[in-house]
Amino acid sequence: MVFALSNRALFVRPALRIVAHRAKYEAAEALVGSCRFLSGPSLDGNQHVVVALGGNALLKRKQAMTVENQKINIREGVHSLKSILQKNAVTLVHGNGPQVGLLVMEGAAYEKETGLRQMKLDVLDAETEGMIGYLLEQEIQPLLSPGRGMATVLSQILVDPKDPAFNNPTKFIGPVLSKEEAEKLTVPFRQDGDYFRRVVPSPLPVKMLDGQLQAVKLLTKGGCIVICAGGGGIPVVQDPETGHLEGIEAVIDKDRAACRMGLDLKADGLLILTDVPAVALNFQNPSSDNPTQWIKTVSSSMLRKLSRHFPDGSMGPKVESVIDFVEKGGGWAAIGCLNEASRIVAGEAGTLIQDHGGHNFIEFYDDFGVHQAA
Repeated sequence: MVFALSNRALFVRPALRIVAHRAKYEAAEALVGSCRFLSGPSLDGNQHVVVALGGNALLKRKQAMTVENQKINIREGVHSLKSILQKNAVTLVHGNGPQVGLLVMEGAAYEKETGLRQMKLDVLDAETEGMIGYLLEQEIQPLLSPGRGMATVLSQILVDPKDPAFNNPTKFIGPVLSKEEAEKLTVPFRQDGDYFRRVVPSPLPVKMLDGQLQAVKLLTKGGCIVICAGGGGIPVVQDPETGHLEGIEAVIDKDRAACRMGLDLKADGLLILTDVPAVALNFQNPSSDNPTQWIKTVSSSMLRKLSRHFPDGSMGPKVESVIDFVEKGGGWAAIGCLNEASRIVAGEAGTLIQDHGGHNFIEFYDDFGVHQAA
């Protein structure tokens, strides 16, 4: 299994009861065909799962960025992963938004003080891979059986220098800011929920370097839990003539990187853990006619038809990543809260994406249990 964990996934908040009402939702009404209730994937110890943990999982919003706070959040967050980690092959991918943002701020202060140019984003990405990998290893290793290994692999990810993302920065990094604070920035920023954050280009990952991918495969085959593509990996471009690699100023989305790793490793499942309980329709602008609807199970093709509900820089990359993984790899994917990981894979929480029930179905949560949309 490959897991993508966002830093927000480690954000501890009161349990949210998932409630949805059957709404006058024209797309679902028009598009949903026959639909079956599906259970979650059975993790019997024979699966390889990629887990994606977002950068904000290490830190609560507006929380002081200290090592102590991040350790506490990781320790509390990975507890729900214990049985998954112990019984399955796991590749762990993490975000780095708050951490790389802090390094950027430190670099800017250093540049102002000394006149020396601050380090580029690719170098800062590499720094966060080591730092966050170290913190994750310290908290996860005690959960494993004696003798089972863990390794953090520094990961260079090829990107296309002509990727249109370089002309449209959408990836959030750094701490959350008030509107007044954001307007003082000299770099692009966008609204992120109730706050604002800096944004940078987020090109699509083409592939991990062959030698590093081979190392991940060998470690996984040997029973190790591997942490790789941290922060989406270190974005590099390759000279077509010389083959020389060079880092580039960007941050690859960790969910897209987790999807790429899952496909390249031929993983069975992709689990994206964040700080929201499930994928929702009308989440940002609910109304009496179109209330928020929390999705329990959905096919990849149906989710693609609903993609307008999921903005770039937020839920959008997560949804696109699970769609790509299921459609191209034939496995299952899920999105939900980190502290409900075990319930998500049991089909009791979060949103499960798979095509075993057909290509045109969706199920919602509501007050009385799951109902079939038809």
